[in-house]
Amino acid sequence: MNRASLIQLVVALVVFIAVLGIYGFWYSLVGKASVEAAALSEEIRTKSQDSARVAAAKVALESLAEDEAAMRAYLVREQDIVPFLGTLEDTGASLGAGVEVVSVSAEPRGERSQLQLSLKITGSFDAVLRTLGAIEYGPYDSAIQSVTFDTVPTEGSSSWTAAATFTLGTQSEKP
Repeated sequence: MNRASLIQLVVALVVFIAVLGIYGFWYSLVGKASVEAAALSEEIRTKSQDSARVAAAKVALESLAEDEAAMRAYLVREQDIVPFLGTLEDTGASLGAGVEVVSVSAEPRGERSQLQLSLKITGSFDAVLRTLGAIEYGPYDSAIQSVTFDTVPTEGSSSWTAAATFTLGTQSEKP
């Protein structure tokens, strides 16, 4: 082998080793960048899932707030109890019966307390039943606990009396 060929072989070998070294270095840089990109991609995916969960929680919270407001509409506020009792009397009068509030007692249970309400309803049988139904099925949280009917015969007609006990859901003053 002559000297020129040997020099060419050595130069080619040095160039090959240099290119191979540069390729290895470049390959490691690309590998590191790929690992970083995968980690960033996973972090973005996690943050996106967290963001979606937060958005879903906000929607659920808004829905719960609407549901809570709807439920509170069925409760009588403590400050509105006296006007509410007046509306019961007006309801009876509009249906042809007299409504008398016999007793009111509170049963405190925190934010969702109840009232025990005893009423005396007098009038014709039809008027008494309609008044009981209007009170029980009114737009508030109420339930009849007991009812006692009595009649007092008079000349030409009979007068009915219903003694009814209700529980009524109330709302405290706290927001």
